[in-house]
Amino acid sequence: MPATSAGRLSIPEDVVFEVLDGEAVVLNLKTGIYFTLNQVGTRAWQLIREHGELSKVRDVMLAEYEVEAAVLDADLKELAEQLRSKGLLAQTGANP
Repeated sequence: MPATSAGRLSIPEDVVFEVLDGEAVVLNLKTGIYFTLNQVGTRAWQLIREHGELSKVRDVMLAEYEVEAAVLDADLKELAEQLRSKGLLAQTGANP
């Protein structure tokens, strides 16, 4: 499944994040599970929080970074899957 068709993403209420020197730590306060993100991952997280859809995150990041669309799609899908599997990101429904 392409990253751009993954559905609406949201950040659960128990999840917080802190940016330090351009990198983020994402923490689920309920479970204690955390995840660290590099600068590019931090930007993706901020865009997920802002837009809630990987297709919009993809569009912004393609404009900001020199990256092939297929590579970015795969990376965003992998990041979203990792965050969802750790309870740091939730997915609902499908994109229109």
